[in-house]
Amino acid sequence: MMLNAAEIIKTVKKLIEVRIEMVKKDFEEHIAQLITKIALLSMMVILAVLILLFSSISLAFYFAEITYSNALGFFYVGLIYVGLFIVLYVIKDSKTIQNSILEGLHKFFVYTKNQKKDHDE
Repeated sequence: MMLNAAEIIKTVKKLIEVRIEMVKKDFEEHIAQLITKIALLSMMVILAVLILLFSSISLAFYFAEITYSNALGFFYVGLIYVGLFIVLYVIKDSKTIQNSILEGLHKFFVYTKNQKKDHDE
């Protein structure tokens, strides 16, 4: 009887150890995926900023060519950004906009996990 109980305890300990290792591996995988997503998102943001910068400079020089004044060309681009800022400031408290952004970020960060679950099934 004692031998049987000792074997059961040993088996339960082994099962717990295996389960802990599985949870650790799963956690490490999720952290790696999260870091990868954050790195990708960071690169996308940097690229978007560069695109916006060079597009703005190009648009400013285009307006400068039309108005025959570099100052006016850059001023008009500045006015466009002020207009965008005002629009964003007015809609900043919109729950619809906030929910859309939150849903988009949620899809971006959780998509891989859901896709993997669908693939495993």
